[in-house]
Amino acid sequence: MTLNEMIYHRKSCRSYTAEPVDAETLEKIRAFEMKPLYPEIKMKMEIVRREQVMSFLKWLPPQMIAIYSEKADGYLENVGFMFQQLDLYLQTLGLGACWIGLGRMHPKTAPEVDGMKFVILLAFGHPQGEQYRHDAAEFRRKSMDKIADRDDARLEPARLAPSGVNGQPWYFAHEGDTIHAYCGRKGSKLDVGIALAHLYIANEATFRFFKAENMPDIPGHRYVGSVDL
Repeated sequence: MTLNEMIYHRKSCRSYTAEPVDAETLEKIRAFEMKPLYPEIKMKMEIVRREQVMSFLKWLPPQMIAIYSEKADGYLENVGFMFQQLDLYLQTLGLGACWIGLGRMHPKTAPEVDGMKFVILLAFGHPQGEQYRHDAAEFRRKSMDKIADRDDARLEPARLAPSGVNGQPWYFAHEGDTIHAYCGRKGSKLDVGIALAHLYIANEATFRFFKAENMPDIPGHRYVGSVDL
């Protein structure tokens, strides 16, 4: 499947075999190119072993991706945007993947990261059980009227995006053909970056992200950025 096709079939994997991913596949993962929202923000990823990670989760696979970033305005949405592309790519390789918010690097075994901030982990490995959803009807997601000010089929890829505890904190407001993205006050901008990644992948040739001026307030939400599709 392509990355775009995978949007409608992916699911977060929480059951893995004990078999590590082979070296050839790890090199493909390292070589995968991700488009950033903010090219000027420095970031780094490291493939780390399970024993280097501190987490109470028992189902973690033998290896994970530790994601680090310069702490700059927009870094959370940048991380979500970039690494959701990788999440989808991992699943096109036949691997399972899952964002891990409840984990951090062990201070004694963490890799050198040039002063960058540890952000989050992305688990991946050989899945146990059914890896893919058969169609979009299997997703448990909010209806379009809960995430946008009007019905817009172009937002369906974002509606299906994963998020922490499935909170879906994004909200989209229209102004002509432009779509403004907001984040709920209690949500993470990283999750909004993930949703924006799905919009980019579904509209790769025309997607444009930018910051608009004097955006109206939406009660309970923070402005993240705007897109033309």
